Amino acid sequence: MNATTRPTALVTGASRGIGAATARELGARGYRVAVNYFSNREAADQVVKVIEADGGEAFAVRADVHDPGQAAELLRRSTADGRLDVLVCNAGAGFTPTPVRTLPWDDFKAKVTDELASVYTLTQQAMALMGAQGRGRIVYVSSSVADGPPAPGMAAHGTAKSALNTFARFVAHEAGPLGINVNVVAPGFVRTEASAGMPEEFQRSLAERTPLGRVAEPEDIARTIAMLVGEDAGFVTGEVLTVDGGRGVVRM
Repeated sequence: MNATTRPTALVTGASRGIGAATARELGARGYRVAVNYFSNREAADQVVKVIEADGGEAFAVRADVHDPGQAAELLRRSTADGRLDVLVCNAGAGFTPTPVRTLPWDDFKAKVTDELASVYTLTQQAMALMGAQGRGRIVYVSSSVADGPPAPGMAAHGTAKSALNTFARFVAHEAGPLGINVNVVAPGFVRTEASAGMPEEFQRSLAERTPLGRVAEPEDIARTIAMLVGEDAGFVTGEVLTVDGGRGVVRM
């Protein structure tokens, strides 16, 4: 595919984990990928190198997506000739699992606010660009924790992701007439750098209680995102797609 004809995709939080896997997957599928990172330039450059080694096109772009000014500049620097075809909002907000009874209000508020701040300006800017084009795809990366507590201490995280899911549905309603599809991918447990500290025994137990018999890898989520931004999902919008190997259907 000629570089000038490649569709453009921006993936936030793309230097590692699900974001990095998504950037690589979209690069392999012919997208020109803007690999957003906040602090780890070396990791982002490595993602770019992998994409380019496979014949794709990518470049790293630093920005704190929680800051409106930086988010707007990120979108400007990521677009080719003012065009954006895909926005994947993967960068979220970190948190420390804490029971509600000991969770300070400021920490709870910060988690929920930061989660929405990481997508708000990008969503507004992307809707303007994609609306002018008459088409586009937006995917938010959420979590199955939004559906209920898997363990103590997840109230802030689950509430933030639930708010993200609701926000996405409202965006889908407004964006549909502009030709923009908006969906959410909600993974369960994913084996990433962020979850590396989870005991192997816990992961084995989780795999045993998952119908498909294993926990998710970042590539599982990346392929689901790629499916949603592709033509085969052209009539899908406003959906929250859980990707957990069937774990959510198990009641014990």
